Amino acid sequence: MFKAMLAVVLAALCLVAGGQGAQAQSNMTWKFENDYKYKVELMFFSSDRKGFVWPGNNKIYPLNDGGAHSFRIGCLGGEKICYGAWVTGNKNRYWGVGADGKQGCESCCFKCQGGDTPLIHLK
Repeated sequence: MFKAMLAVVLAALCLVAGGQGAQAQSNMTWKFENDYKYKVELMFFSSDRKGFVWPGNNKIYPLNDGGAHSFRIGCLGGEKICYGAWVTGNKNRYWGVGADGKQGCESCCFKCQGGDTPLIHLK
């Protein structure tokens, strides 16, 4: 009797854990080039986890020159990640989802599934 109850409890725990959508940890590398005449600031926003951003802690990734830059982030496999970039000191001039992650965009989101994004030119 005890073994049967234990089996039921363990099965229930497995269902609960599986039902929470456990996802494998993954990484992706975003590649950017600042082709704009001013310095640009950049963040990444999860579309699947509300309020989850990179780099986090009220920090940004700076794009202070016209060179190519790469940013590797850890994310959940299959998670939709969008970039938001804006001119330093002027959040009204933006790319992607903007500084607050709430703007509409075309082609600014990618699924986290390992690998690199194409080189994104901010003009």
